[in-house]
Amino acid sequence: MQKKLREKRVLHASLFDVEEQEIEIQSGVVRTYHVVKRHPTVSVFPLTEDFEIYLVSQFRFTLQEVTLEAMAGFVDEGEEPLQAAKRELQEETGLQASEWQPLPVVELSGSVIQAKVYGFIARTLKTGKQNLDESEKITVVKLPLEEAVKKVLSGEINHASSVIGILTLDRMRRDRKL
Repeated sequence: MQKKLREKRVLHASLFDVEEQEIEIQSGVVRTYHVVKRHPTVSVFPLTEDFEIYLVSQFRFTLQEVTLEAMAGFVDEGEEPLQAAKRELQEETGLQASEWQPLPVVELSGSVIQAKVYGFIARTLKTGKQNLDESEKITVVKLPLEEAVKKVLSGEINHASSVIGILTLDRMRRDRKL
């Protein structure tokens, strides 16, 4: 069993914190770790009756490439994940959904990054107008779920929570749970 002896925030940013932690491991040795604690996010998977999925394409500065992924965003302070999912869906795609189904909550890492993602399936969709931030340039892409799975398996879609969500949807469809 490991025991946390001390923790101290060494960096605070708008979307994450970095903590320095002193941990005593089983042998009695004390180690220092740095842990990134990212604010929670949501990933939304809008799905039509014909098993078509809406994804977004956008340039990601940190990767220096255009990605294809689920619409996603941070949960604001005091906001519930479902509220954030509804907000992000409307902002990024212009869509609204009257049916929502939660997916299992995912931790994107088990080591030095804590990053909880709340996933949702959005159904019974109504189209509207995007409400993008001035820094966002997002293209909405609608494709059959089977094609999205092929893009995951080829590596074209490689955003972790998008991969998990798309493969989960495909399994649920094959198991007739959608």
